[in-house]
Amino acid sequence: MKHLPNSLSSLRMVGAVALLLSDVSGVLFGVLYIVCGLSDIADGWLARKLRCVTRTGALLDSLADICFVACCAWKLLPKLELPQWLWLWAGVIVAIKVVNQLSALVRYGRCCFPHTTANKWAGFLLFIAVPMTFWSIIPITIVASVATFAAIQEGHFIRTRNNMRKIVTLVYALVATSCLAQEPTYGAARVIRARSEMAESCRTKAKPISDSTRYGACIMRNGSIVGINENERFAMHSVMKFPQALYVANYLSRKGLDLDDTIVVDKADLMQDTWSPMLKLFEGKKAFSYAELLELSLVQSDNNASELLFRFCGKPKAVEKYMRRLGFHDIHIRMTEEQMHKNPAKAIENNSTPAEIVRLFGWFYQHKNDNPYLTFIWKAMVNCSTGLKRIPAAIPVDARIVHKTGTGFPSPKGEQDMNDAGIIFMPDGSHAIIAIFTMHSPSEEVVANIARQLLAQ
Repeated sequence: MKHLPNSLSSLRMVGAVALLLSDVSGVLFGVLYIVCGLSDIADGWLARKLRCVTRTGALLDSLADICFVACCAWKLLPKLELPQWLWLWAGVIVAIKVVNQLSALVRYGRCCFPHTTANKWAGFLLFIAVPMTFWSIIPITIVASVATFAAIQEGHFIRTRNNMRKIVTLVYALVATSCLAQEPTYGAARVIRARSEMAESCRTKAKPISDSTRYGACIMRNGSIVGINENERFAMHSVMKFPQALYVANYLSRKGLDLDDTIVVDKADLMQDTWSPMLKLFEGKKAFSYAELLELSLVQSDNNASELLFRFCGKPKAVEKYMRRLGFHDIHIRMTEEQMHKNPAKAIENNSTPAEIVRLFGWFYQHKNDNPYLTFIWKAMVNCSTGLKRIPAAIPVDARIVHKTGTGFPSPKGEQDMNDAGIIFMPDGSHAIIAIFTMHSPSEEVVANIARQLLAQ
């Protein structure tokens, strides 16, 4: 059953090719058109229903959509009499989407097709509007409006604010390389070689990394980031509690609330079978201050404390929106602790790249003294008691670290996603910001060994 969504996507590509061999005015064309359109709706719904949403499936769905639209365009456009301004509008949408994919290549090293609600609506409306275009251009005009918004929103999810210069540089580099076919300059070759050496070093020396473990890691010194898979997305798990805490600091400041202000908590309303040291502190009802909840969430990674902060200060959507305001577009927070507890597979929806978490810690370091709320968070994270066998195990004895860990649900083999990210203060007065995200890790020692390799660069 888990292969059914991908089978439907594959069937849509076959049906799209069959459209090319069919007569537009025939019954077969209409049947194939409807079947392909309905399969586009069904494959995504089934993937979510069967809990088998994968990157491969999402890519296959997008490729099937492109194939279906391309084949329909080839057959139908010669039959439609569209005004010139609508053709120009379509060209603008295509241009935006091309820029989006260039942005994805810059940031992730691959194309990216976000399945946003707007994109889904644009596809659904296009499916309905195309046959109606034989009688009126109003439906296709509505589709063009929705598709324009969807393309712009898609770019918003993909790009960060400073990527346009990189896109131009990428295009120039592609043209120059194809024309001149030159060897890389010494500087570029040195950077490529350094990254390659680092990746190989992590693979060969950071034992024990099992065959099933995948990871992303990076380190920032003096504003320069070096890493491996640093722009790939990973589930944050409890690392999510760090951006949440920054949002709570902003929320308390905006609302004029004090860290000592309290909320009344009924133990019966809390999750009982989750990691939650606060459950041992009381019976019945108890008043907790925002300061206590932040400390429990950040220092002991208490899931109930994080859930209470979601309930009283703002849902995941509000936290993610605040991250966007700060300029961090690769931090996605969509699920509460309770939602992840009920369905562990949803943990992946709270994701980020190691590089973006490193940049967020960099922002925190620069702004930690802006207000008492951020200063309190800074002092609390100095005392983080989780993950002492991860990055803390890799730093010099006299070094200090401000960090936040995250751990996924264990697999039947006993493997878990294990994360750690923070700021290391070296004995010589320098500091480094580091983030390590692993998938299916056999032990915390894996994180420690990767950290040693990063620090040795």
